[in-house]
Amino acid sequence: MPREALIVGLGLIGGSAGIALRARDWRVRYVDPNVALEDALAKQAAHERVDAIDDASDVIVFATPIDAAVRELATLRARCIVTSTCSAMRALRALARTPFVAGHPMAGSHEQGLAAAHGNLFREKRWFVDGDNAIVDELIRDCGATRDKVDAETHDAAVALTSHLPQVLSTALAAYLQGQSIDPRFVGSGLRDFLRLAGSPASMWAPLLAANGDNIAPHAEGVARIVRSMLESGDAMRTFEDARAFWRTL
Repeated sequence: MPREALIVGLGLIGGSAGIALRARDWRVRYVDPNVALEDALAKQAAHERVDAIDDASDVIVFATPIDAAVRELATLRARCIVTSTCSAMRALRALARTPFVAGHPMAGSHEQGLAAAHGNLFREKRWFVDGDNAIVDELIRDCGATRDKVDAETHDAAVALTSHLPQVLSTALAAYLQGQSIDPRFVGSGLRDFLRLAGSPASMWAPLLAANGDNIAPHAEGVARIVRSMLESGDAMRTFEDARAFWRTL
């Protein structure tokens, strides 16, 4: 008997999971009032649309912004396993009142929505989980990803540095520049590259910053101290050299 998944949120992540799972003979249902069934069928991302979350499937996958997942998990009582795809785990882990494994695939795109979804999004990517469950492991494998177990606290501390902080810095600079008089003749590829993350959807990132702000704030303050030191010391050569050496290791 094929596995069945109920995906909550059929955007880039949920839609890509649906496409990958359908290709591996899973039956896929979804909850998303913003995605018509004909669009989901055309993308081969699901078989059926339902109006509300139920526990009739083998697994429920939350592929929504974290605030939407928090609202649902706070009251959800399911007999099947529930998992998530958000890049902050602690808030979900603390609220879950049902069998739950927090998850986070290290995959994404600057494009959003079901239109951008594709079945190879997770291929050979790392998919973090904070617990053990055979069905969740099977789902990750059939999406083409590699499972990596980590506790929620370690995960959230790590992504605060490698994912959330870069987003904050890009968004903050864009917000600052918006209030300045920018002559477009002086805008080059360096600024555009730095501001790429500022184009990320606020509906996803504002709740993530609220959920992981305690981990992000000390690092943002650390960056501010380095900027201040570079400007006030009169000699930023060592900082540039150290930064370039680190960049080469990435």
